[in-house]
Amino acid sequence: MRIFFILFFTLFITGCSTLKVDTDFDPNVKMQSPKNFYVVYKQQVNEDTLTSHRIIEAIQTELTEQGYKSTSKENADFLILFHTGVITQSRVVTDYKYVNMYPYSYGSGFGYGYRGYGGYATAVVPESKNYSYKEGKLIIDAVFPKGNRIFWRGVATDKLQNLDNPQKRAEYINTVINTLMKKFPK
Repeated sequence: MRIFFILFFTLFITGCSTLKVDTDFDPNVKMQSPKNFYVVYKQQVNEDTLTSHRIIEAIQTELTEQGYKSTSKENADFLILFHTGVITQSRVVTDYKYVNMYPYSYGSGFGYGYRGYGGYATAVVPESKNYSYKEGKLIIDAVFPKGNRIFWRGVATDKLQNLDNPQKRAEYINTVINTLMKKFPK
């Protein structure tokens, strides 16, 4: 029973995740050593620099753990660029409600205090609701400096969450980057 609960809880938690990760790469590119990289960052107008710096740190941590080395832009074998965006998404959900309709149908029934014929029909009535939510997208490109040729792209998309403190925000970004960078070529 305990194993069943753990398995159910794990499936429930992972089933609730809205994080979607997609990658694309050039299959002809083989990473050669040394594997030096540099994260290129260009601040945008009205950008949340706290989030951008957390993304940079998470990318550097993941690539370093995979055996790559952070270096200067001039000495980099490849560059990492990232882009973020937030859009409002809408989702229409249709729910079907059962509605009693009396006395459109007849049946019989007997019980305490009730004798005779009567009854009701049940109808199914669709009810649509429109939900709006914010969706964030993170795109990471790995580019060769010579020729500006992308050899790997990772895209993470998720419904934005209200994280109430800096530690939770950093953990979330680390989780997203970790999930995305697992598919980075070695």
